Amino acid sequence: MRVVTVYASTVRIGDIVNIGGTESRVDNMFALHGGGKRLILDMSEPFTLAPAVPLFAKRLSTVEITR
Repeated sequence: MRVVTVYASTVRIGDIVNIGGTESRVDNMFALHGGGKRLILDMSEPFTLAPAVPLFAKRLSTVEITR
């Protein structure tokens, strides 16, 4: 697993994002007007990610996914 910086345009389902010191998995997401995303986190909590706001996320690499 590697740590990456994600924005609304680069976040993926399955990423584990760090929001306020708490890690949550992105289970689903929806595009918003203006380029933002509504992230649905693993506890069914919504989080609105503005286009220019960076988040740190843990992401599986392609090799880890295929094992």
